[in-house]
Amino acid sequence: MTENHPDLDVVIIGAGPAGLSAGIWCKDIGLNAVIFERESEAGGQLLSIFNPITNYPGLRTENGREMRDRFLLTAAAYGVDIRLSTEVVEIDPTGTSVRLADGQRISSKAVILASGVRRRRLDIPGEAEFAGRGIIVSGSKDKELARNKTVAVIGGGDAALENALILSKYAKKIYVIHRRDKFSARREFTDAASAVPSIEFVFNSAVQKISGSGSVKEITVHDRTSGDHDLSVDLVLIRIGVEPNSGLIKGVAGSGPNGYLRLDSDQRVIGALVYGAGDVANQAAPTIVTAAGAGAAAAKAVLRLSVRRNYV
Repeated sequence: MTENHPDLDVVIIGAGPAGLSAGIWCKDIGLNAVIFERESEAGGQLLSIFNPITNYPGLRTENGREMRDRFLLTAAAYGVDIRLSTEVVEIDPTGTSVRLADGQRISSKAVILASGVRRRRLDIPGEAEFAGRGIIVSGSKDKELARNKTVAVIGGGDAALENALILSKYAKKIYVIHRRDKFSARREFTDAASAVPSIEFVFNSAVQKISGSGSVKEITVHDRTSGDHDLSVDLVLIRIGVEPNSGLIKGVAGSGPNGYLRLDSDQRVIGALVYGAGDVANQAAPTIVTAAGAGAAAAKAVLRLSVRRNYV
């Protein structure tokens, strides 16, 4: 079943910073666009930021949700068409139509893939079972849950160490467990964490299992030297990075070995007639401001290359 929109210039997939920015810029330069977002609310990874955002030029917000709300206010002022709980399951190779989960095929002159990233999972026993029952989502959001508890923070980057520092003000004990022999986090975080007596670093170790009865009680850790051992913990926070939501074009030339989109200078996915924007195409410097800028650039590239209208 095809839903024809003869005046639809671009379909945007994803309503995070890149997708919202692309939608706003499409309206600003006279393109008719629709944003499809598979989740029930817009925002993408902004909804997972619980700390103040202070480095977006000219705008400070208390958290990602407030930033999302600011984006939505602008989108509403421009009349951007955002359709929530609407999943795109297929992009036509020509980049001129998409198929939705309900079977509808929507045609347009161009597609911008701004599907963002998702938190990487450990994929170990207990990870799904104890979600919300001892596996927490954020040090800032769940800090009160950690009061006088023992917490395992899994990961070795900035996010892992920063969350450990936040939780250390509430928890009685924190294990930071990392599979390598040193952290990838910036020195400002590692030095600060090293100075906190309640934080213990566990290197060269990987969590194999999360166990409990009703809620998390322990984790099984594999040490490269000594083998498996159990640690009694009350809470687990997983911060092992993110991975791109690039499955819609998986296997095409534009998707690199790590799944991130590879774009040309016109924001087009290499090897596919699709435009890309935001974190799904930016492993090196994923930030809110770069995502928003990429969304704007993709919209203007669509105008110039796919719609070919003059814009002053």
